[in-house]
Amino acid sequence: MSVVLLVSDRRGATYVTPSRVRLRDRVAARVHALALDRALARGVAPETSAPLELRAETLIGPTGRQQLGDHIRQILRTAQQGCRFPILSDVISRRLVRDVEPELSQLVLRLLDGRPVDVRGVASVQTLLCDGRGPLYGAYDGDASGLRKAVNDALDALEIDA
Repeated sequence: MSVVLLVSDRRGATYVTPSRVRLRDRVAARVHALALDRALARGVAPETSAPLELRAETLIGPTGRQQLGDHIRQILRTAQQGCRFPILSDVISRRLVRDVEPELSQLVLRLLDGRPVDVRGVASVQTLLCDGRGPLYGAYDGDASGLRKAVNDALDALEIDA
């Protein structure tokens, strides 16, 4: 049985409450992953709900960070070789990826360097990669400044505020 600590505010006081993780929480964390990632990237505290907490644990864990780093490396490799992206990500702009290659490489290094990360940053990276309406995809196939800004914002968000 897993337990998460949830924080809630009631009547001007903050309470920390242990909450047993239920099957529905685990299902919600998977089914609503993109919406939870967006919320975490906006700065919603993971400890406000069990699905958010579970999603945050998945994102900041070594496996989650490794998968994100590998995904970005694959995107970089495919853009450099001039190959077609896999069929599901055919709308990724190779030109934009090549234009922002140094920033994306820096993002990979930061994800994989083993130092602690803020969940906002990892959720921002996940959203950048998975949101088909975002700056990585063909809808923004103009100037690379949108993608560069999103990558730099994610890099900044990875740093834990002291």
